[in-house]
Amino acid sequence: MTDEIRRYQPADLPACAALYRAAFAAEPWRETWPQEVAETRIRELMLSPLARGWLLLREGTPAGLIAGETFSYLYGRDFFVHEFCVSPELQRSGIGTALLQSVRNELTAEGFAGMFLNTRHGYPSEAFYLKNGFVRDPDMVTMYLHL
Repeated sequence: MTDEIRRYQPADLPACAALYRAAFAAEPWRETWPQEVAETRIRELMLSPLARGWLLLREGTPAGLIAGETFSYLYGRDFFVHEFCVSPELQRSGIGTALLQSVRNELTAEGFAGMFLNTRHGYPSEAFYLKNGFVRDPDMVTMYLHL
């Protein structure tokens, strides 16, 4: 098996949307994303001038995706992960960790101060992020206003 990690390119959109749909259709999310809506989600994320995305390709097919954006803060540049998904059949195989570590190494080399994200409490993703060095910030609360 040949794996490659590289930056997202606009031509990757349909395959990344298919990966996104498959990843979030699986447990525990059980979300049913139509292809068009998944493509819109990823396209919108990647339209920001500060957007960055990375793919882990297995045999040339997207098997992992990280998409987010950079911004400046008091202590330096941060990267906010908007979306991170791995093909359901490859979860717990180490490719998510490999992709995350590659992105982390690149951002560290560029002098970034940190990475952050939101995830659901109690979901397997929370344990994954904790295992990979993320910590819960006791001073931060995610808040949402339903309209």
